[in-house]
Amino acid sequence: MTHRERLETAWSFREPDRVPIELGLDPIAREHPSAERLVRLADEHADNFFGAPGYDWGFLGQPATHAERVIEDTGEFERIERTITTPAGEFTGIIRRPRFETGVEDYHWEKRYIAEPADLQRLLSVPLEPRPPLTDAFARTRASVGDGGVLLVGLLHPLGTLVRHAAMEEAYSWFRTEPELMHRFLEVTNDYVMRGLEAMLEAGIGPNFISYAHEMLITPWLGWEHFEEFVFPYDSRVYALAHAHGGRFRAHCHGSCMAYLERFSEMGIDAVEPLEPPPYGNCDLAEAKRLVGDRMMLCGNIASQGWIFHEPEDVAEEVRVAIEAAAPGGGFALRTTGGGAGTGSARTAEQLEHTIRCCEAYLDAALKYGTY
Repeated sequence: MTHRERLETAWSFREPDRVPIELGLDPIAREHPSAERLVRLADEHADNFFGAPGYDWGFLGQPATHAERVIEDTGEFERIERTITTPAGEFTGIIRRPRFETGVEDYHWEKRYIAEPADLQRLLSVPLEPRPPLTDAFARTRASVGDGGVLLVGLLHPLGTLVRHAAMEEAYSWFRTEPELMHRFLEVTNDYVMRGLEAMLEAGIGPNFISYAHEMLITPWLGWEHFEEFVFPYDSRVYALAHAHGGRFRAHCHGSCMAYLERFSEMGIDAVEPLEPPPYGNCDLAEAKRLVGDRMMLCGNIASQGWIFHEPEDVAEEVRVAIEAAAPGGGFALRTTGGGAGTGSARTAEQLEHTIRCCEAYLDAALKYGTY
């Protein structure tokens, strides 16, 4: 099977020739002198979903230009001011970005773009205008990927994007203090998303879509009451539209999502990743398979953010257990749960080399245990 056929078969809840193996390597890993065998294995065997352009969502729907400047550089870290300019005015954020031996980027927000309800009202003061789908860019990506994987087109998730871009110590209180404003924001922006989605589908862009939002919309961030009021009714309309055109939706959701999996499925989510095990999340993969494994593709469960502490033989055992729990009947792909296949946790050259060995063990074990 090709990489695309393998993923499509699994997502159709049938057993492919072997378990799909997702593995996306960051450039820092691919270019490392000790990664020659890893890169060869990944290029031959990794079955990946690839992000594809479909629509320019701007800044919460508003057309936007971006600029940044370094406002402090100590040698150990930079403070960077980022400015987004929209028809509704400028929105400014500040990040503090440390330097590590590995050069892996990480940062801490000191100021986010939306600080108070007035900023949200300012965004809503300018109507959202439709834009043409990115048909040429999508076609180029589809041609370059070919049978090498499955394309996922990014969908704006207004609420997940808002809480990431807003002052988080304030934003979650707005569900209580500003419910009318939050509903107005969601009505306006989700209508815009649905119009953009329909335009993409009519232009032949899709049929698979993704957003990176739901980890911010479950406990401990958002409780069940507000999930049911502010997430479920809006998301389900979007996914129903995609389904009406033969589309599917995959959700990226870190954290403790076990209690939400059935509701995710009822909402219209067709696949979920990365399904983190404890202590990073609370996913019991065997139980997840029992609950939703016949209707929602499960992707993940290999806790690569901990690989700086694990030995390669530990990684191989994690892979074996995950395959045993979720592979039967299809509907499953192995996936690492940490950024950059675990290399995002590496802060020293020694940690990076160790993570590369763990990546090799992940692929070796997947090929050993993943046959049907």
